[in-house]
Amino acid sequence: MTNENKPEIFDSGNLLVFIFSRWKFLLTITIFAAVASTVIAFVLPEKYKATVVLFPSQNNNLSRAFLSLQADETKDFLSFGEDNNAEQMLQVLKSDQLMYALEKRFDLIKNYGLEKSWDKDYLFKGEYEELFSYSITQYESIEITVLDKKPDMAALMANEASRLADSIFQGIIKQRALTAYYIVKGQFDSATALSNKLEDSMNYYRGIGILNWEYQVKELTAGLADAEVKGNAQAVKDITDKLKIFQQNGKGYWIIANELENNFIWLKQVKTSYEEAKVNAEQKIPSFFIADKATPPDRKSYPIRGLVVAGGTLAALIISLLVLLVANRLKTLKKK
Repeated sequence: MTNENKPEIFDSGNLLVFIFSRWKFLLTITIFAAVASTVIAFVLPEKYKATVVLFPSQNNNLSRAFLSLQADETKDFLSFGEDNNAEQMLQVLKSDQLMYALEKRFDLIKNYGLEKSWDKDYLFKGEYEELFSYSITQYESIEITVLDKKPDMAALMANEASRLADSIFQGIIKQRALTAYYIVKGQFDSATALSNKLEDSMNYYRGIGILNWEYQVKELTAGLADAEVKGNAQAVKDITDKLKIFQQNGKGYWIIANELENNFIWLKQVKTSYEEAKVNAEQKIPSFFIADKATPPDRKSYPIRGLVVAGGTLAALIISLLVLLVANRLKTLKKK
């Protein structure tokens, strides 16, 4: 018999014959697998799923949104965030800082029965990644999903995860805002101190009668000319004495006056930055809008017992059939 004429055990006809010839064994395996899968389905711990959906807000300079006179839609702190805002918030949600904050808040290592394990930190991370998930939806919102054996605890932890994430995010912003505030405050204090010093110096010139050098010299010069025309010697002497005062103190006056003007411009600019930095350092707005707050679920999400039973039974049947086919093939090859 040639190879072409040999019947193949794996063609559809022979396969059906083979299955019917082993139906008792396959049926036994199927029943056993169904019973085992049912037991496993009821032994598996139940898990309830709670979900929070939130939209990141614009991470704007809060002070500019209030204080700036320029219209700019990107400064609208009431607007939803863009792609990078969702990505930034997702990084915070997936951070170890949030994970350990939740562990401390709910004593998760103990609740998960890991406190006696020598590698409890490693095991906890695996458990956490399985029970806490964070993802960006197609609508650019962020979904926080928490599984727990208690529905109330699942909802509580999901809501707490969003609150802690906001706290961590605000802490990052606050740290930068305080650094900027102290830098700008130093500049503002320096500008204010210099302004006070220059004002004290200018008070000397005001004390000797120099209030507006240019205007006063112009008026005194006109008065001197008029007194000379009229031949009023006393008036000429009085005006000449006053002009000497202006002549002797003009250079110092103008130096102080120019420094005051320049410092006024600098102080005005620094004051605006100082007010903005102060608002940013002292105030805060939520980093996201909560669309759906987590509530205790009514039904468990895991396990779905029907799927566990069906999947376990089908898997056992397929594996058993494959083992029988391979064993039968090997037996056939040994006879040749």
